[in-house]
Amino acid sequence: MPRFRRLLVSALLPVILIYTGYCLMLALVRDRLLFAQHNRARAAGHTAPAGFETWWLDLPDGEGRVEAWWSPAPDATREKPAPAVLYFHGNAQLIDDSTGAARVWNGLGVSTLLVSYRGYGRSGGKPTADNGITDAVAWFDRLAARPEVDARAILAHGYSLGGAFAAQLATRRPVAGLALESTFASIPRMAHAYGVWIYFPRERLDTVAALKKLPSGVPVLVTHGTQDRVVPFSENRPLLDARPDAIRHTGDFGHMPWAQEEPGHALLRQLLAASHTRKE
Repeated sequence: MPRFRRLLVSALLPVILIYTGYCLMLALVRDRLLFAQHNRARAAGHTAPAGFETWWLDLPDGEGRVEAWWSPAPDATREKPAPAVLYFHGNAQLIDDSTGAARVWNGLGVSTLLVSYRGYGRSGGKPTADNGITDAVAWFDRLAARPEVDARAILAHGYSLGGAFAAQLATRRPVAGLALESTFASIPRMAHAYGVWIYFPRERLDTVAALKKLPSGVPVLVTHGTQDRVVPFSENRPLLDARPDAIRHTGDFGHMPWAQEEPGHALLRQLLAASHTRKE
């Protein structure tokens, strides 16, 4: 081997080995990175605040149960059922941090169910993509059976990681509308954006694929900040390409649910109006 080639191999080999080890380590702790399971201590002493009711979803095989907080719209009754929304929080959050979203939706006349994930806060079980999707479907079915909920007007709203679960739910149940805020296109694409080339099963939380499966008449809202340092703004483009007719908003903000801030409430009103039009 020529001397130059030997020197090149000697220089590159440690870098390759270190990077390979880094990727292998991430592959081994993949689910732990995707699903933080954090804030158990902070959540332990908390209960649902005034205006919210705690719901539980029993898990199979004695794994415990998953928590959700229910906040009905002020005028929702059996005689006059109201629209409802399932809200899926971000990876660094709990349902405890999402009460503002419920109040925004309640102000629009929409009942809200804040959904937790297995292993988060006071919820038992282990968080995985499949478990999260299974639970989302179960929560939807429970909502649809409520007499004070208009089963034809159930929306899904997700922030960051929660947007991926909301999108997956929308391919499995007839949601009336879908809101995605600061949501990634797919897990592999996110990993590649961070320079990590490890194996992820193709079907795991692929938001783009979910949007392509969604019936054309379902209204979709997509928001993303150009200064997002958690989910890169580049993740926004594949979502809009998959859903060219989406209601959209981008702006000079970071990793935040823009539609839940007062200037963004008009976006939720627009989505809700579009969902009403579709139902009619």
